[in-house]
Amino acid sequence: MDDESSTDQDADSPDTSQMTFGKGSDPTDSSQETTNDDSGGISIRDRLQTESSGGVFANKDLVRSDTIIDEDRIVGRDDQLGRVVDNLKPVLQDEGIPDMLLSGPSGTGKSLIIHAVCKQIVELCESQDKTFGVLSINCEGPKTADRAVYRLVKAAADDLGVEPGVPQTGVSTDQKLERLYELMREHYEGVIFILDEIDMLEGPYQEAEYNSLIYQLSRARKLADFDGPISLTAITNYADFMKELNSRAQSSYNPDDIFFDDYDANQLRSILKMRRDAFEPDALAGDVIPLVAALGSHTHGDARKAIDLLRWAGELAERRGGNTVTENDVREAQEKYTENRRLRHISGISTQKKLAIYAVAATGHYTKERLEWIPAGPAFKTYQFIADTMDMDQYSRETFVNHVTEQSTYGVLEFDRRGKGRGRGVHMYFSLSEDPETIMETIREDSRFEDLAHENATIGAVVSERLTRFRNQNY
Repeated sequence: MDDESSTDQDADSPDTSQMTFGKGSDPTDSSQETTNDDSGGISIRDRLQTESSGGVFANKDLVRSDTIIDEDRIVGRDDQLGRVVDNLKPVLQDEGIPDMLLSGPSGTGKSLIIHAVCKQIVELCESQDKTFGVLSINCEGPKTADRAVYRLVKAAADDLGVEPGVPQTGVSTDQKLERLYELMREHYEGVIFILDEIDMLEGPYQEAEYNSLIYQLSRARKLADFDGPISLTAITNYADFMKELNSRAQSSYNPDDIFFDDYDANQLRSILKMRRDAFEPDALAGDVIPLVAALGSHTHGDARKAIDLLRWAGELAERRGGNTVTENDVREAQEKYTENRRLRHISGISTQKKLAIYAVAATGHYTKERLEWIPAGPAFKTYQFIADTMDMDQYSRETFVNHVTEQSTYGVLEFDRRGKGRGRGVHMYFSLSEDPETIMETIREDSRFEDLAHENATIGAVVSERLTRFRNQNY
């Protein structure tokens, strides 16, 4: 039984048979107002148009971590800022600029600084009637070098207001690179490539695909026959990223390696003070910024998270109709932040998806050795056994795998295809982001799964037998 619609509809789809629509019964009429019942409750439109009784924000964008801020708001990063400025300043004199590697933990100002400096470079070049291209992508989305190259083509086309000129699929990576170089030659006098989260560009093969992309782009001036200055800036959380590159990439990419360490409490406090005009005057109680900075320095040293926490506290204050953000708002926001979002997500998925994830977690938990990567074959057999035990419908292996891999979108796990050795095929594997036992306990909070706590021995025996077979033969 491969069609899961009958199982998931109750959990995931609204019951439109009980909805009430205004102006007749046609739900496609965009002029209608949806009401929750006939007892005089507020309509959706009224709720959307009702102004909040509280207001603490003057410019909420200033406390959104992805907002590119002015240079005078950058604090605690003088050394790193100075090095980036010195590296890019020669472009204003049409001189060469070096490649850079910005490394360090999340939320330490890497992306913030490179984009802030590039913004100023673009404006200064425009004042000199020169066009400087900033082609920036986040590599977490593309996953492969081919898709990343297309994203760069698209970034250039969007910046220039032209068509990409190549399709996303159906042509080779070399053709996409040639189109990228063509756009550069025709429109730019200098270019910087910014590859954020470069380490995420691993691809499906044994050798990570960031090697190929770095090799190509670090040689782009020669390959593109481009006269102007070009720089490749890679951004990563890993301080030892250069050691992961293959010899070809290392030979062509020799960046200025600029490290960004965690922010301390004083630096976080200064960062937050530079954004206090996001709030109305006197909207922040005196202890709010010091508390957010202290919480941030003790737990992560991440400016993005500290800024987000300050915004969440303001949003909580507005929801309760207040005009002042208090210490209690901060502590409540921190409590909500520290809740495990992945586990909360698992609690809310459909029964069949819980069953699939439970089987993967059980396969990882009951094995006699710690499995970093859990093979899909034994996990599917465990799924079948648990479904029989619970007298539940079973779906095909394809649907099981789809249920599991879907959870990568929510950070619950990662998946990969790996070979077992020569002549033994390529198999799907899963790697859980949470402890398998914790995932199982979370799912057993659902009353439909609670009896599985009494099946430890039998499930463990099935897992052991299936993993043994998987290791000893093609599965």
